[in-house]
Amino acid sequence: MEYIEYMVDNEIKQEYLQNKPTGTAESDMYVLRDFDNYEQKAGKQVYNLNISELNEMFATLRNSSKGTIRKNKSILINYISFCISKKIVPHMENRAKYIKIGDFIHRQALLNKFISKDKLKEYQGELANYQDKLLLELLYNGIRGRTVEEGTLEEIINLTIDDVDKENKRLILKQNDNEDRILDNVEESLFTLIRNTYNQEFYVENNGEPTKNKRTKGIPKQILINKAGEHGAYYHRHIFRIPGKDKFEKFHPSLFNSRIGRIKVWVKNRYLTVTALYESGMIQMAMDIFKENGEITDTDFKRICNRFNYGIKETKETKEKQQEPMDSPYWHKVKELFYQYKELL
Repeated sequence: MEYIEYMVDNEIKQEYLQNKPTGTAESDMYVLRDFDNYEQKAGKQVYNLNISELNEMFATLRNSSKGTIRKNKSILINYISFCISKKIVPHMENRAKYIKIGDFIHRQALLNKFISKDKLKEYQGELANYQDKLLLELLYNGIRGRTVEEGTLEEIINLTIDDVDKENKRLILKQNDNEDRILDNVEESLFTLIRNTYNQEFYVENNGEPTKNKRTKGIPKQILINKAGEHGAYYHRHIFRIPGKDKFEKFHPSLFNSRIGRIKVWVKNRYLTVTALYESGMIQMAMDIFKENGEITDTDFKRICNRFNYGIKETKETKEKQQEPMDSPYWHKVKELFYQYKELL
């Protein structure tokens, strides 16, 4: 885990993080850094800020959703409670409990985090490689994988040209637990993009922009995307293969995350992430239903969760037996996201 040295109460903050599970600590440490920056400017520890100062601090955070604000408020409450338990808070009061979540959504950050269909096409138009265009499209269509470590982006990584059922307008999505997920009603444009990506022979580095490489005189290299070689017999049907003359392998999550990191720079949107693309696809689907029907029901939100496999473990067998959408524990979140954006757009 990366180490951050804080300017205010560094030892206390480090002790607080050490008492957290690794994943939680990694998330909390960056939020604490934002708090620490404000503490330095205010000249006071965060637990000694009055409610007006706490509100001012939260206004400086780029809170892109109510969920983000809840998370930041929860971290602040937990941290101050920890400080109280260490008996370093003179007044022994946790004032963070009085922060009102609805007051601190950063409107522009929220708008940048939602990627509409038109914005997605605009971003794809700025990308030189089909691999990158398809990565955005798949995530936007709810194709990623289970939210467990061994399932990260598995549906994208495992996708082969043989999983394309164009005649029935569906994709067969393979998970690492040997289960298949069927995605129906796939648009023709996605099939075309998959085919173009599979046929792409070279990956153009740096999105086709000039580089600082003096050996190539700044001209971006075209790196071969192999379909043959040591592992070619197994991986040559995969849609995503690692570019490089000595690499005959399918992708892995860290490479995809690196790609997303570069893409957000190329399209100039710091809020473009795997989660933002995935959630934007759900919000857009909700927008389309509302536009077509003039209303949107709870059943519609459940259907969206089914489509995006959001909190649902769905296989071919369960899909065939299920007439009504299965209940996802997260459909309320999709509903909240939809109405949050509906008020802004």
